[in-house]
Amino acid sequence: MSNDIAQQRLSQPPPYSSEDNSSGHLPLNNPIGSTQPALSCLQLKLLTSSTDHWQNTPYECSCVIEDRFLLLGHSESLQVLDLHHPDQPKTIIWTKVRQMVVIESCRVVLILGGRYKQVRCYSYDALLRLIYAVLSLAWHTRRDTTHDIPTHQAWELVASLTGKAPEDEEDIGTTDSPQSISTATANQQGYPLNLKERLVKKKEEKMPSRQISTIDQLTLSGITKLFYVCNDIILQDFYYKLPESRDALSMEVYQTSNYVFVAVLYRDKIMLWQRKRDHPLRPFYRLKVFWIPSEAKQIAFADDRSTLRHLLVVFSHEATLIELRDSKVQIVRLDSTLERIYQTTWIRDEYEHQLGSDNTNIPPPTLPASLTPPPIQWTSLLQLPFYPDSLPATTLTTDYSIPPSYATVITSLASAPPDPVALPSAVAPQLFFATFGRQSYMIDLAGTLFSTQVYRWLEPPVHIEFIQLGSDWYVVGFGSETVEMLEIKTARSVQRVMRGVPVRFLGRWDLPHRKPKMVFRALFWSCGAANEQVHVYMLKSDMTISVEKDELNK
Repeated sequence: MSNDIAQQRLSQPPPYSSEDNSSGHLPLNNPIGSTQPALSCLQLKLLTSSTDHWQNTPYECSCVIEDRFLLLGHSESLQVLDLHHPDQPKTIIWTKVRQMVVIESCRVVLILGGRYKQVRCYSYDALLRLIYAVLSLAWHTRRDTTHDIPTHQAWELVASLTGKAPEDEEDIGTTDSPQSISTATANQQGYPLNLKERLVKKKEEKMPSRQISTIDQLTLSGITKLFYVCNDIILQDFYYKLPESRDALSMEVYQTSNYVFVAVLYRDKIMLWQRKRDHPLRPFYRLKVFWIPSEAKQIAFADDRSTLRHLLVVFSHEATLIELRDSKVQIVRLDSTLERIYQTTWIRDEYEHQLGSDNTNIPPPTLPASLTPPPIQWTSLLQLPFYPDSLPATTLTTDYSIPPSYATVITSLASAPPDPVALPSAVAPQLFFATFGRQSYMIDLAGTLFSTQVYRWLEPPVHIEFIQLGSDWYVVGFGSETVEMLEIKTARSVQRVMRGVPVRFLGRWDLPHRKPKMVFRALFWSCGAANEQVHVYMLKSDMTISVEKDELNK
């Protein structure tokens, strides 16, 4: 392992490594790695380890704040880890956290968690103030000093308007000016916090009434948890809940230049929320509710490169798209070519699995003539963040290829006719990455196949992420016990790690670069190992270091 792995707390190498691996870079187990210079910028780091009596891993999600603080959603708490000085994570909020989304432009952090699986909207600045207090960092050293904790009055007003009709938001118009809705913490008059007011009163019984300009630790009798209070505000409770968000399963966020959309999935419906981005203190209001016939496996947004158009809903037996403008529903019907390739690939995978025996004296098995592939089961459907025009021309379907130019044809040899070229992205519809168990394909929303390439996984991916390294794109699949990376251009597996241990994807970290473009920085996941050890890993790209330097020089 590299020397920059935090604290070197493990007595034995983690599951992915070998004893003689000391480079700190990903040890490629595929010969193709030698032809992939972009992969040399990846480093796999162990961030923290702990001993927990969990069958799998207690960590469920993560996000990064200020490009420095890693928030870890735990089965019992919300924890923070300083990436500049990695150490054991510290608890900042005592509640189960299942999913987190940071919306820095709106100064909020959405957290799905708690006993009743509700969506909470935390103040970004109050959460950041709490992090600085727990880590004993000076508040004036934060990256953005133009924002601060909202006042009681401003925050409670936003909470009271959340969930109402959009026209009710005009009520906030008279208080929308900086004079009335201020992000400073000087004004302490107005609405009291409605969740932990009793704790504040108990605190006042122990302390003389006074204006508190610094963080005070509140320890109550019978309560072993520390509450951080700033200007009589308990920072852990600086949030409000989205109405009717109980028993939520997951949420998806999509941002445009003017709005933020949040889709919350339930067992029988999808609730769509919207808020403006023109001011940090804007309420969410309910835009639409879509009822679904059964519990969905996944939801995702889809656009047409300029406008948000659809909500994708994936069930086991089918995938549907909901038109957000008129709520029309359309089923994604797969073409016969994809079904034929899927069946052929499934049979080949079954045959190779039976050939996996190390005993070479046993003759190759014979598959029964009655062997038929099972019906196609959907796993996920995700919009590609790029146009894959670098794929081999021979794999493109006729719907997405055009003849080569006339100049190319007349200059080529008759014995070696030129290949077709990809349809230009300007005239091609949006493409999607459809996964069916251990196979993935590129299709459009009509179910038409873009390429005959099959992306084959070692095990069905529970979660999928796309990353760009230089000019090359890769897809990373997180299975139940495997993290695997495939190259988009060739569909070949270039890396597999964490085999044989429980794995859970936590989150990703992107850096802003020439807005609205984001540059990949890192992926985070956790795994359980022997001796009840739980590890948190970061797969980091050093290719973004030059990007950060360019941004600083601007």
